[in-house]
Amino acid sequence: MTLEQTKTVTTGSPITVEHVPCPGCGADGGADGGADTYTLIGSGPDYENACCGDQRFTMVQCSQCSIFYLNPRPTTDMLPIIYPADGYICYNFSEKSSSLVARARERRNFNKVKPVLKYVQGDLKDLRVLDIGAGDGTLLRILQSGGIPAENLTGVDIDTQAVEGLRRQGFNGVQARAEDMDFPQGSFDLVTISHVIEHVADPRRVMELAFRALKPGGVFWLETPNIAGWDWNLFKKGTWGGYHFPRHWTLFTPRTISRMLTESGFEVAEVSTLSATFVWVWSINHVLQERGAKGAANFFRLDNFLALGFFWIFDMLPSMLGKSSNMRAVARKKA
Repeated sequence: MTLEQTKTVTTGSPITVEHVPCPGCGADGGADGGADTYTLIGSGPDYENACCGDQRFTMVQCSQCSIFYLNPRPTTDMLPIIYPADGYICYNFSEKSSSLVARARERRNFNKVKPVLKYVQGDLKDLRVLDIGAGDGTLLRILQSGGIPAENLTGVDIDTQAVEGLRRQGFNGVQARAEDMDFPQGSFDLVTISHVIEHVADPRRVMELAFRALKPGGVFWLETPNIAGWDWNLFKKGTWGGYHFPRHWTLFTPRTISRMLTESGFEVAEVSTLSATFVWVWSINHVLQERGAKGAANFFRLDNFLALGFFWIFDMLPSMLGKSSNMRAVARKKA
């Protein structure tokens, strides 16, 4: 297929990329991959940070296992460029957000955590929790406010400043790529990974490491974009917010995330969809950027309470019907 080509004015220089095999089944993802290997789905630039000049990135779908993945994708030595410590919103979202956005986000996260905690055995004060890709520690603070002591909360992140911030808050901060975590077997009762699995190079390995780190009966909570959401068809050629070029490397449907979790040793307890506020905000922002309306696009950003609030309400019904572009999976390590 021929991908839609558009012009986008950005800053920065092109980064180094490489062709990669499918992260789901290992099928060949080389430059010569064709209809029997993968299908081209959509392309776009770095809309959010403009880190890579006018370089475009391509999302493909594996013809063997149906996983969606970025191919080619940035080489690992490009990570400091695509995740700038002073510019990537997930490292200091609370500082960049208005107080209304920050409070609303923390309330929303607490409401997301409560249904998951029902699967966890034991008193909250005794639970040991690992958050993979902890960023500025928002989720850890939520868990702490629910009664889990700070000394029982561990956050892993690749960024040095993020890890230092976690430690200043009293949490156990560990610097590592998710694929390089090295915790003793059975260290945690709950492992969380919220909107991180789509960023890693090897999602299967991360799931396997989470499985190892959990105690028997422990719970793995995962949240990630749902590429089977109803709005994907509206923006799939390149402006869909869930692509987050070039940072989202693997995207799942409820079926493919369940399959990978099962293959990693877990028993899947539930897969459900949640309001996809951030996906909608980014999608509209990207469409407006593509049309040259940068002033209007600036209204649709993750620190704008009005934009976030509108799409939170707008996407409530699709999320209840299982059609939203944000999903949660909860899985257990068999006791």
